[in-house]
Amino acid sequence: MARLKQTDRITTPLPKSEKIVVALLLLSGCLLRILFLSDSGIEHFDEGVYASNLWFYAEQGGEYPGRFYYAPPLFPFLIEWSMIFLGSGPLGVFLPSLLFGMLTVLLIWWVAREWFGPAAGLVALTLASLSDLHLLYSRVALTDVGLGFCLLLAVYLAWKSFLSANWKWPLLAGLATGAGWSIKYNGWLPLVVSLSGLIPWLLLRRRQIQQPTGKLLRWLVIVVVSFLVWSPVLIGLQKSGGYSVVAANHSRYVVGFSGWFDSFWRQWENHRLLEGTAGFISLGVVCLVLCLLSILRRIARSQPLNSDAPGSSNPGSTWNLILSGLLAASPVLLAAFAGISPVLGLLASIGIVLQLFFPAGSFRIPLSTDQIQVPETELNRELAAWLLAAWFCGLLLATPLYYPYPRLTIPWTMAAWLGTAACAGWWEQRAGGSLFEMLHSTSREDQTPIRTTPAVGVVVVVVLLVVSFKPWTLVAWQSRDDLEAIAQNILADLRSESDIRSEEAILYTYAEPALFYYLKAQGHPLTGPVADLEFLNSITAQNPAYLIVGPHAAADPNFQKQFAPVRDRFELVHSYDYSPSLLVRLNQASPGDVSKTEPVLLYRAR
Repeated sequence: MARLKQTDRITTPLPKSEKIVVALLLLSGCLLRILFLSDSGIEHFDEGVYASNLWFYAEQGGEYPGRFYYAPPLFPFLIEWSMIFLGSGPLGVFLPSLLFGMLTVLLIWWVAREWFGPAAGLVALTLASLSDLHLLYSRVALTDVGLGFCLLLAVYLAWKSFLSANWKWPLLAGLATGAGWSIKYNGWLPLVVSLSGLIPWLLLRRRQIQQPTGKLLRWLVIVVVSFLVWSPVLIGLQKSGGYSVVAANHSRYVVGFSGWFDSFWRQWENHRLLEGTAGFISLGVVCLVLCLLSILRRIARSQPLNSDAPGSSNPGSTWNLILSGLLAASPVLLAAFAGISPVLGLLASIGIVLQLFFPAGSFRIPLSTDQIQVPETELNRELAAWLLAAWFCGLLLATPLYYPYPRLTIPWTMAAWLGTAACAGWWEQRAGGSLFEMLHSTSREDQTPIRTTPAVGVVVVVVLLVVSFKPWTLVAWQSRDDLEAIAQNILADLRSESDIRSEEAILYTYAEPALFYYLKAQGHPLTGPVADLEFLNSITAQNPAYLIVGPHAAADPNFQKQFAPVRDRFELVHSYDYSPSLLVRLNQASPGDVSKTEPVLLYRAR
């Protein structure tokens, strides 16, 4: 039993080799998020809403009209202060998302390592650093990466709350949950995940767990603190009709169980379109880790404990190693045909099942009996697995109930990373120690090195072949500055008109907050968003009025209904071709052709 406790530790000191690998992967993830940022821009509708608060004075409400429909105030507040210090350039508006994205990479490594071991931490870190989905949304002014960070932090702190007698953990978990709730309206997710994971753990281990009611009390403390932190948002909504107004707006995007399969399939397609070179490399590293772990496990099973005999590090014949390499590389091959996300979902499912029902290598239902007593570290890891199971399965069911916006899958994707990490952690636990320490100890001069070349070589060759035959792309680095260029062209065309001074022209934008943002950022003072055409009743000769409409107005029946009766009062001045990025096209009913352009129209009111 003493040996079991020693090799079954969740947290182990960091050897030098692990520190180096973690530092390199973390640096890679940070660089991929910040390089070529100048080619990014405000383009998504919600981005324009969140980034435009700086342009409204207190007497105008201090925020973009109707901002409360789209998100609570915390994230726009962070962007506003970032712009105050750094300006309205890409770094100023994207800094909050960039920081949340980079902190998520670091945090998920720590959480996976604490829960399932060093190999799990390495796998989670790799997947998060190189995830195409997460890279893309870390470079946009949207709330989802911030929510993902708070969700991960809150679930981890809830886990600590249930295991520790220190009351600081429930308070911190409540603060993290409240912060996520103040970033996005579904920030209460950690409350559901933590309770859903806690209940089966308490029921199945009730005879071994001390003071189970105390753990439920701690969950209630998390709920109370979360609500108190979020309550200013709720109070602020009262002036706009309360939270019921927001809920009614969100209900328009619920597809329900009747649309679940179509939404699920569309999200699958969304992820396939976003997958690129970085994602396949990350899965290749995961396969390499699994390959090494399978070899170490074979050594651990084939040799007696503490064996110092020559050849004790020999995992088998060359053909066996080649077969192990092919099996370890199979996830990459499968991903080449089915996509990376389904493969991660499969690995995560396997990892969760192994951690819950095969913790010692053989099937065992965690029943609450006197005969089944497990070490404390295994009990703690079991709680982590139940929390992860609730997170992964719950969002797998719930996410397709909503309109298939790709960004909504970020929380589920993070659970898939952790589940895949749990799979690697299970193999490491069966091998009897830390991956890094075992590789180091078995490669010293006084021992026979592990024969890994055939297996590792097969994995590397398969990964290189898949990456080579796939298009070399990184969606996060694709240009998203079309609307900025269009705003510049609009102002240039106004200056070229001889009968007016461009600064005296009033520009009204209809349902295009991103264009509003750029017109204001480029210094045009008389620019404002409108939701109707009532401004036609207040036109003056001194200040000519212009209306700017784009794809959102073209798809809005309400605008068409308003525009048709007064069509003769507008003169089309210019039309600009706008090529939406993939991020925007994936929000549409159909992504359409890559080369598709949509018009942005500039009308002069008469």
